[in-house]
Amino acid sequence: MRPLRGRPRVASPKAALTMRVDAEVLDALKASGPGWQTRVNELLKDAVRRGRI
Repeated sequence: MRPLRGRPRVASPKAALTMRVDAEVLDALKASGPGWQTRVNELLKDAVRRGRI
């Protein structure tokens, strides 16, 4: 059996999404530097955990 190529599969993969936000929100997020999408994901996860969403 040949080894698999590419990145190993994760137990809970992320879902792709298309979302519309105000331009100033997107500008502020992108201005926060590399990794802004990961930070947004963490903020949303935290809000879900706290029952705010």
